[in-house]
Amino acid sequence: MAFKFHAVTLPIAIVLASLYFYWITQKQTTKKEKVLKDMGVVVTQKAASCHLQAKTGDILHLHYSGYLKSNGKLYESTRENKEPYVFKLGTCNEKDRPECLKGFEKGVTGMCAGEKRKITVPPKLGFGKAGRKPDVPPDDTLIFNIELVDIDSF
Repeated sequence: MAFKFHAVTLPIAIVLASLYFYWITQKQTTKKEKVLKDMGVVVTQKAASCHLQAKTGDILHLHYSGYLKSNGKLYESTRENKEPYVFKLGTCNEKDRPECLKGFEKGVTGMCAGEKRKITVPPKLGFGKAGRKPDVPPDDTLIFNIELVDIDSF
């Protein structure tokens, strides 16, 4: 017994496949993605040319200013120093340094030398419930103004 092809079969199959694809892709949202949506990255100045983007393992030279969102207070800055702050992206040497904050790390990843960004880091990706005494209170959102001066890639 042979199967008979009906003209209605193909449109029904396309609609069902589309609905299934939509359902699968919408169900993929996780808690991690929701936290990242809270994080804001705004490029305030693009680089003149971008031959190299910051990635894990690169040594970054940058200036930053860190503010508390709750009261706008500047709690840490490298702007007073003549030399930029230097660290290896993806490593954490001192617990209270910005490169140890997941939000800071995610915010500078992909930057180009000469680029400036404003990064809003939610407490979950910042200092969290513990805060950083005496400067940062618990559960406070951080705002960083970052200027990437140079990238050393190996």
